[in-house]
Order: sequence, then structure tokens, then C-alpha cells
Amino acid sequence: MKQLLKKAKHIAILILAISLTGCTNDDVELPKVIAGFTYTLNIDTGTVTFINISENSGTYSWDFGDGTSSTEINPIKTYENGTFTIVLEAENAAGASNTFQDEITILIPEIATLPISFDGENTSYDAETFGGASFEIVDNPDPSGTNTSTSKVGAVTNIGAQFEGFYFDLGSPLDLSTLGSVSMNFWADSPVDVLMKLEEGSAAPIEATASHGGTGWETIIFSFNSTDNYSRLTMFVDGPGTTAGTFYLDDITQVETPPDPCTEETEESLSAADFNLTFFSDPSSSIVEDGADFEWIDNPDFENEVNKSCKVGQITKLGNNPWDNNQINLDAKLDFNSNSGLKIKVWSGIANTEVRIKLEEIGNPSNSAEQFTTTSVTSAWEELTFPFTSADSDKFDKIVIFFDLNAENTDTYYFDDLALYGTGSGGGGGGSFDDGLLTNGDFENGTEAWIGNALNVQTDGGNSYNFANVETAGDAFAVNLSQVVAITQGTTYTLSFDASSDGNRTMLAGIGLNEAPWTNITETINLTSSTQTFTLELTAADFGGANSRVIFDMGADTGVVVIDNVALFESTGGGGGGSFDGGLLTNGDFETGDGTGWIGNALNVLTEGDNSYNFANVETAGDAFAVNLSQVVAITQGDSYTLSFDASSDGDRTMLAGIGLNEAPWTNITETINLTSSTQTYTLELTAADFGGANSRVIFDMGADTGVVVIDNVSLFSDGSGGGGGGGGTGDNLAANGDFETGDDTGWLIFQNGGSATLDNSVNNGGSWSGKLVVTDSGGNPAFKQERIGAGTVAAGDTVQVTFDYIGSVSQPGAVVNVLLFGEGAGGAVPFTHVFNPGPAPSGSWTPFTGTFTIPGGTDVSEGISFLIETVCGAVAGCGVTMNIDNVAVVLNP
Repeated sequence: MKQLLKKAKHIAILILAISLTGCTNDDVELPKVIAGFTYTLNIDTGTVTFINISENSGTYSWDFGDGTSSTEINPIKTYENGTFTIVLEAENAAGASNTFQDEITILIPEIATLPISFDGENTSYDAETFGGASFEIVDNPDPSGTNTSTSKVGAVTNIGAQFEGFYFDLGSPLDLSTLGSVSMNFWADSPVDVLMKLEEGSAAPIEATASHGGTGWETIIFSFNSTDNYSRLTMFVDGPGTTAGTFYLDDITQVETPPDPCTEETEESLSAADFNLTFFSDPSSSIVEDGADFEWIDNPDFENEVNKSCKVGQITKLGNNPWDNNQINLDAKLDFNSNSGLKIKVWSGIANTEVRIKLEEIGNPSNSAEQFTTTSVTSAWEELTFPFTSADSDKFDKIVIFFDLNAENTDTYYFDDLALYGTGSGGGGGGSFDDGLLTNGDFENGTEAWIGNALNVQTDGGNSYNFANVETAGDAFAVNLSQVVAITQGTTYTLSFDASSDGNRTMLAGIGLNEAPWTNITETINLTSSTQTFTLELTAADFGGANSRVIFDMGADTGVVVIDNVALFESTGGGGGGSFDGGLLTNGDFETGDGTGWIGNALNVLTEGDNSYNFANVETAGDAFAVNLSQVVAITQGDSYTLSFDASSDGDRTMLAGIGLNEAPWTNITETINLTSSTQTYTLELTAADFGGANSRVIFDMGADTGVVVIDNVSLFSDGSGGGGGGGGTGDNLAANGDFETGDDTGWLIFQNGGSATLDNSVNNGGSWSGKLVVTDSGGNPAFKQERIGAGTVAAGDTVQVTFDYIGSVSQPGAVVNVLLFGEGAGGAVPFTHVFNPGPAPSGSWTPFTGTFTIPGGTDVSEGISFLIETVCGAVAGCGVTMNIDNVAVVLNP
């Protein structure tokens, strides 16, 4: 029985074995699923590139720890600051799964924003240097003076080159509408000037200079006359100079603009021949008090543009008589053949104060003449003029001043700069100004012929002009200067005038009726702090008559308006011929009359007859670039250009002309031009061998020699293109120095980011140089970048093509090569970021890369585009990329 049972057991086991053997072809045991990932982190942006290293799986589910997820294999995720737990679930086809999780802490460095103290633990103070300067963060080497702190400071070292320096791209724009100045602690051991330039803003770049006394740490202040905002702060220690050495800075912050100091008087005359009472010294002994007390006092209100003098006269009426006055006896009779009248600056706290100037003969008061006017501002300085004629000449040797005659009040008034003005009743300004159909267009006869509540004639240095300060914006016509003149309906007129402001503002100018229905034709004039000559062609199509007028309406904007040399002529149809072709330039013949398209401190457009031109007069010789006229134009590196222009001088002198960069390092190619008193046409053939980009320019540097420089009819053409364009159009390469043949980082921003980004002259694909990126398993993402290229050229809807050649090697796991394209909008906005996929895969032979992207419609790319090429490795053993790049190009609409 036992044997039978034993045999039965053996049979059962055999049957079971056979059964199991028969199932092995149907039930396959799958390999075990193992989930896992690593990642690379861009610490500057918080962007994490996840690298999936899961085994035996086919589908994936990512939980990024911030409420978002993904099913991609290798997702890219951008985080805000914080700590996040990332969970990856990997699953195979049979439903088996495994999870892996890791924790990531994101701490994106804050971009430096004013105030800057260099002590922020999580703030990036990366400064871009140029011209040879270097910058680093160090411990305060000399805690003393205005900076006794032992904390960190910035150190800039100059090698002694002109215009070397550094800049910060700020995290938040510097808004000058709130606080108009920038203060900093600055250390130097000898006197030096520091130039600060604000760029990348809502208006053109501006700059200010502050002087350092050389006594170690001192506080210096840069004051800007602007209400705009800027995102880049650039500094030059000894700007155009060549001072070498190390300097330190700290505590950069915005402050209120400190009041300007009063202006000390430097001259005075109480002689009738050149009478000019400035209160340089106490004149009390020369002023007779007739019911009004006089005192020589400090100016109680010098923080203004009208009267910054330190000393003024104070008049306090006693109220004893209706005729309270003050008198000045002169040494001779006043000459109004050589002078046009008397002017005076006054300050009154009473609205519409009457100011009266009476001239008398000493000992014969019945022999007199007088003029009076009323103030137009309250509790502020203004200059009033009192014109006298040749009929008043050689008759009077006493000046009598009345404030509010017959008021019998006891108020206090101030006055200053009582002086002769003009060049006689025959017309001021040398008699050469032709105002055409107008009277007193140069204001040298004071207020004669002009009307309007903005009428306020002032005289400075022998020149008279109208000065208005609009304090509250409203209707344009609410603040007006006009002159009545007969206009013939259907006739075209040329209106020209000089005008400026204390900043950027607008006004209306034109012609129209001086009665209902007030029909007119006007144009909007853009004023700046530089005096410009404006020329308007205006047709009186549907109005006319004797009661018409020239119009200046300035009430729609705040700020100063200075107007001079107003002329009106019936148009003869001139306008410079209209056939001139400036090629790539705008307004090369200056016929807009207002300097449109041009920049530089030598910009001064004048109009004579029917031709406009630029006129500069260099009075002191220095650096050639110190007096400059330029126009920004896109230049393509390697291309040749033909620059032509007409020029002359008032004698024999030289200037430089050519093309170059409009930004550091200011690379250019120029030629020396020999000017004479005869107008000549100059033609230069210029090749942009080692520079280019959208922010390039045509250059006229004229500061190295004294004398006049007249420039007209400037044109720029590229390689026989025959003109047209305007730069940077379809097919042009926007990238600068894409072949690296300058041998330096011209055009490029280079980021080491834990790896290595360098120029390499041992490997290239044509030429001598290439760019080299190296990253290892220690982690990092070195990169080459070009920023804000094609500004003003790139537009929504354009197709952007990025091309370059590459060679190298790559070791996995975790290695990534990225090519990214960014949109650059106004105010620092980045409307899109595009990663080209697939990216480059480096190998042992040169390979071309091409990536294209179409900018979505409606995208703001007003600041152009940026592109970046980077190699990426996380801290993953074995990861590595070595890659050289060459012949980089960015082309629109290929």
C-alpha cells in the first residue's frame, strides 16, 4: 500500500511538471519596471529639464509638485522659487508600474534693482563690462567717509582706455517720474568725473555726470531731466578720459533731485552806457527810497529756470502815498538808438501786479516817458520788457520803478537784472533776420505785435525770445501765442521758427483765423531740450482774411516752450527738390527741418531759402567724438557701403566720417575729411569688416578741430543696392560676428554657468575662430547669446531662421543641447520663448543646424529678438558635451 501511494505521488508530480511545462509559452514574465529620473536646472530662470532614466516602461505620469503634471517622456518645467516634490510613475504594457520621487529647491537669483547695496544673498550683481574694464564684488576696502559699512561693494578696474565701463540690466525699470536723480557712494583716491548713462527705456538714452573729489568714499548724485523709465544703468569712470585704476561703488539708489545752487553774479554796471543792475554788490547807496524801502537780500526763490541769481532787490511799500517808488540816478542819458529798451525780472505774490518803468530827466521830472505791463504769473519769477524808441534817446538819466501804482498797499516785491536790452529800435539781432509777413518775429522789440496769454518776452545775452511755462495740461488753445497777419485763402505759406523746451513735449503751430469760427491748419511739433528750427508748409484751403494769425497753441502739455525767429512767407514751392535719395538713411537731406532720424550734440538743422542742412560750430577743439552727428542704421557685418555727403566749413579744417557701432565697444571705420569754405561732395567706400548689427550708425565726428561744419545730402547704400530699404529687411543677417572672426566677444553675451564658453582659434569651419561650449557631469549650462537684435526690423508674422555649423562630442546620460529664440517686447517683456526641436547632436564632423519659427500675429517684438545656444548637463555621472559653433546667422523670411 505504501508503494502504491508513493507511486501515485510520483505520478502526480510528473503530471504537475508536464502541466507547468505546457504553460511556459503562454505566460511570459515581464522585466521589472524601475522608475527614475535626473534633471538639469537653470538657476537663472528656474527651468528644469527632466531626464527620464526609467527602465522597462512605456508610459509615464509626472506630478511636478505644484499642481501641474505631464505625460511627456522628458518634460521641461519652469518653477517659481520654492521646494517641490516631483513624483514620476512609470508603467509597462501589462500595467505594472513603479514610482520614483525627488525634491527640488528653486532659488532664482533676483536681478539687481535699485536700491543696490551688493549685499543681497540671492541677488545677481552680474555686470557686463566693455572697453577693457573689469568688475567684481569685494569687501569694502576702506570703511570710512560716507561708507563706514564693512559689507560688500562693487569694484571697477579701468585699464586706461576711453569710454570703458560696465552696465547692469535692472530687474525693474528705473522710473524717473517719481525720483529724478540717482545717488551712490563712490570711492576714489584722486579727483575724477563719473558718467552715468541710462538706456533701454521709454525714450532715447540720457546721461549725467557727477564729480568726485578724490577723498575716498563720497556721495555723488546724477540728476536727470526726464520723467521716463530705463532698464539699463551704464557707468563710465572718467568717460572720455584715460584714467586707470580701481574704484569702488555702493548704495546706488534713487533720490529726489537736489535743488540747483543759486548762481553767483559775476558782473554789474550802473553806468547809463551799459546799465545792468544784477546785485553783484549792494547798490543801496544808489537807490532812492520814495515811499518804498529797498533791501539787498538773498534770492528767496532761485530753484527755477528764470532767475537763479543768489542776490536780488527787495521792495517793501510803506503805503503812505499812492506813488510809492524807488529811483536810480544815472551818470548820463540813456541811448535808445543803440538799445531797444529796458528789461527787468520781477517776483510778486499778488496776481496781475502792475509794474511800471518811468524815465525822467534829473531836475526836470516833467520830461519823462513811461511804460507799464502786468505780471502773468504769481509767486514766481518772470522777465518783463519795456521797449523805448529812438525818440526817447539821450533824454533821460533817471529810472523810476513802481509796483502797483495808486494801490497804497504795504506789500513786498522782488526784482533783479534791471538792464538795457536789444540793439535799438531799428530791430534787434543784427538786423539780418527776415520775418517775412510778420512784425518783430525775433522778439527783439519786446512784445510788439504779439498777443496771447503765453506772451512773455525775455532777453538773455543780447537775444530776445518768448518764454512760456505751462504748469497744468488742458486744451492746447488754452495757452497761446499769436500774431495777427493777413492770410489769402487758397495760398500756401512757409512758417519757420526756432523752438525748444526743458524736456520732451509737444505743441501745435500753424495759421488760422483770429475770429470765429477759428478755422486753422496746424501741425504737431515735437520739442526737445535742444533748440531746433522747424519749417512747415501750410495751405489756407478754406479760410483767409485780414484778421488771420500765426498760431502757437501749447496748453495740451506741461513744461517750458521757448520760441524765437518766427517767419512767414508765401511759399514758392521750394522744398529742396524732392528727388534726393538717402538710400538706407532717413531725412538725409534734412528737409523735414526738425532733425528727424538724426542724433548727436551737433544736431542743429537750419533752413535757408528752400534748403535745410545741419550747421555746427565747434568753438573748442578736443576729442573728435566729443562733437558728433549720427544716424542709427542697420549695418551687416562684412558688407561694403558707399557713404556720400556734401560738406563745407568757414575755413580749412578736418572731421571724421564713416560707419560704426552705436554701442560699446563703438567699433567703426572712418576717414579724415578735409573741409574748405567751398561745398564739396565726398564719397567714401567703407567695409564693415568687424562689426555690424541693428544698433549701428553713420558717424560724423567733428570735435578735434574748431570752426563751422555744414553737412547736407547724406546717403548710404550697400554693395550697389541702388538705394531704398532702410536697413535690416527680409533676408538680412541680424546676427553680429556670427563667424567669431573679430577674435573677441563682439556682438555676443557669454555665460559660463558652471561650464565653459570661450572663443577657439584651433577649430573652425572657415576663417580662424569659432565659439566653444564645454560642460561636464559636475552640472551647468554654458551659453552664447545675442540679445535684442533686429529692433525696429523684426515684426509679428515674420519667419525667423537660425542657422549655424557645429562639431563636437556628447556623452550620455543627461546631455542636452538647446537652441532657444526669445521675443523682446517693450518694458522688458518676453512675449514668447521657443526651443527648437530637434536640437543639435554633436558628432566628429561639421554639421549644419537650421531652425525656423514664425512669430505669432499681434506679438510685441518692438525690442527685437534674442537667441541662445547652450549645452546642458546635470550632476549625472558620465554626462558631458563639447561643441564648437561657427557661421551663426539669423535671417528673417528666408
